[in-house]
Amino acid sequence: TMPQYRGSIPEKPSTVENSFSFMGWTPAVASVTSDVTYTATYSVLVNPYLITFVNYDGTVLQSSNVAYGDMPQYLGETPIKAATAQYTYAFTGWSPTIGTVTGDATYTAVFDSIINQYAITFENYDGTVLQVVHVDYEAFPIYPGETPTRPSTLEYSYIFSGWMPDLVA
Repeated sequence: TMPQYRGSIPEKPSTVENSFSFMGWTPAVASVTSDVTYTATYSVLVNPYLITFVNYDGTVLQSSNVAYGDMPQYLGETPIKAATAQYTYAFTGWSPTIGTVTGDATYTAVFDSIINQYAITFENYDGTVLQVVHVDYEAFPIYPGETPTRPSTLEYSYIFSGWMPDLVA
């Protein structure tokens, strides 16, 4: 006769790496002709985990399931952070450092801040450019040249008294 298994479907506990699904018996069930042991066999599914890449502000850039043990890859455009009056930002990578998948993970874009510089033009009374200096945001501009002069006229003599508008940081 053909043996029949009457118990519940055999189960194998999942691990963080794999899930298992009962597939049948080894050897294949056959009519009884002698003593035999049947062993449950399982298909193996590598577990997927949710990997999310977010920008500095939490905006989701990419989200996908990646198999345990695989190396996730960000496939989108380089993340950006809008410049401010004080800083320009350069993308430098992800935090934490991307590693092989062992569970759900979120990677956040990391940026270096580069202080903005501004060109300050010093002009003489007649609009002649005396000097152009580049100054960091909120730094006080300093004129590095000689004191500006203006030729005297029959009516007036001129002495340098400062810049217009006043210099401010």
